[in-house]
Amino acid sequence: MRIKRRELVSWMSLGTAIATVIGFNQTRSLSSEKKTETKAKPESTLSEGFQAVGSLEQLEENGVLINENLRVVVLQGVLGDLIALEQTCPHQGCAVLPTEERKRLICPCHGSQFTIRGKLLRGPAKTDLETYEVKAEDKQVLVKLNH
Repeated sequence: MRIKRRELVSWMSLGTAIATVIGFNQTRSLSSEKKTETKAKPESTLSEGFQAVGSLEQLEENGVLINENLRVVVLQGVLGDLIALEQTCPHQGCAVLPTEERKRLICPCHGSQFTIRGKLLRGPAKTDLETYEVKAEDKQVLVKLNH
């Protein structure tokens, strides 16, 4: 039985996405065992529309912050800059996940791929991921959502 190249790539993408989720869940469960105290955000930050999605420490430890409630993923660029993206794939709404090496985001449902800056690499999605304004303040990663 021969497997077609397209099927092989699809299975490899799915495998990478599953491995990323499993690794992230293990890391998240380990970090949830640590009790950390979160400082309240200053009023000015909240009034500007920014929301805390995690700590800089969590980002450094895990290489990525994923806030499932806000549907936001935060990564660091090659130069250390923060990148915040909508986690929802524009194709059919599945949650995109970063690859293990954090160079792409992949939709595990249908295989759409995006750069870490949200640019579409391969469909079936037709548009880029939405980007958000992001900043670090008081050791927290803050994202300003557009919706």
